[in-house]
Order: sequence, then structure tokens, then C-alpha cells
Amino acid sequence: MRCKACNVEIITPAAVCPLCGGPLDGTGEKLTPAYPEFVEKRKHYYILRRILLFFSIAAALVSLTANLLFTPHIWWFVFVFTGLLYVWAAIPHIFRKGGNLGGKVLVQVACASLLLVLLDWETGWRGWSVSFALPIVFSAGILGVMVVIVANRTNWARYVMYQALLALLGFVPPVLYLIGAANQLWAAFIPALLAGINLAMLAAFGDRNIKNEFRRRFHF
Repeated sequence: MRCKACNVEIITPAAVCPLCGGPLDGTGEKLTPAYPEFVEKRKHYYILRRILLFFSIAAALVSLTANLLFTPHIWWFVFVFTGLLYVWAAIPHIFRKGGNLGGKVLVQVACASLLLVLLDWETGWRGWSVSFALPIVFSAGILGVMVVIVANRTNWARYVMYQALLALLGFVPPVLYLIGAANQLWAAFIPALLAGINLAMLAAFGDRNIKNEFRRRFHF
């Protein structure tokens, strides 16, 4: 439909022109929309989340059944349940828009470390969390932030503080070994080695922007 007075085509099924209120001429045939049809992009995210939910429930049920049938004296399915709950709690934080990737890595390292220590404590404290789990988590965090930096070399200053903090965490396992809390020297050595490489990379390749970032953060 067309309004002769306003010289515009009317796409909506109106009886009169919405601009001047005058009569419309034309056959009323369907016109092509002026704007492309909006497709909800989050639909794919919801489908993926439902798939993950299905596999999570299946894994929980399988682990519970296997635990009751084969090893009822050891409730190891609690670890599976806890891991699944942690994954579901971490997914919104990881895939949330915005934020600093280095900060997200640091938060996940801190939360995973705390969870593993609590699990070790609740199951009788065998020391596996400080001897094996924490070195693995700290090493993964250091490598993760290094990958982020390599992928964003032009914006290294954004991640430098998180890089330094994760490097400091890498020296925690050797300290735990020296005070007798951990009992695996090789496991404590790996995150310390990665932390040293991380700090060496920071000292060797850090430019003026990185130094300015340190001055801004620590006010000196």
C-alpha cells in the first residue's frame, strides 16, 4: 500500500497512513521487510547447554550406579558430582561477555584450588590436593595466561598483573614441599619452573606500556 500524500510505502497492515492519516492506494501485496529478519544467536547456546546438561546427568547417573555396584565402600562418585557442579558454576563466568581473560583464568585457578583442598579435607586429608592437584592447577593457569598473552601480544599490558600473580602462585607448591605439607618434589618443581619462565618472559619482552601498568597499579 502507498500513501500518495506522503509518498511512502506502508508495510504494516494499516487501513490509513500512519503519518498523515490519509487513504492508501495499492493492492496490499506483501512487501519485502525494510530490515533483515532478526535471528536469535543465543539459540545455539541454549541447544549446546541442553546437550551438556544431558551428558552431565548421564555421567552423574553412570558414576553413581558404578559406585554402588562395584565399590560401595568408597564413595568416589562425590568427586564426579562436585566436578560437574563446578563446571556448571564456571561456565557462565567463562563465557560471560566482557571482562579480562587473564582475570577469568585467575578466578578459575583460585576457585578450583579451593575446591580441591576442601575435597581433600572432607575425605580425610590424604594430601593429594597439595601434592598433585594444586601444582597441576597452577601450571594450567600459568600456561593459560601465557597463551592469552601470545594471542594478544599488542595488548599485553592488560594481562601483565594477572601474569605476575599467577607466576607468584607457581612458587607456592615448592614452599608447601619445603614445610612438609606436600611430598612430591617433581610436582612442586613444574609450576615453579613455569613461573620462572613466565617472569623471565615478562622481564625480557616487557615494553614501556607494561612498566607503566605496574606503576599505575602500585602507584609508584
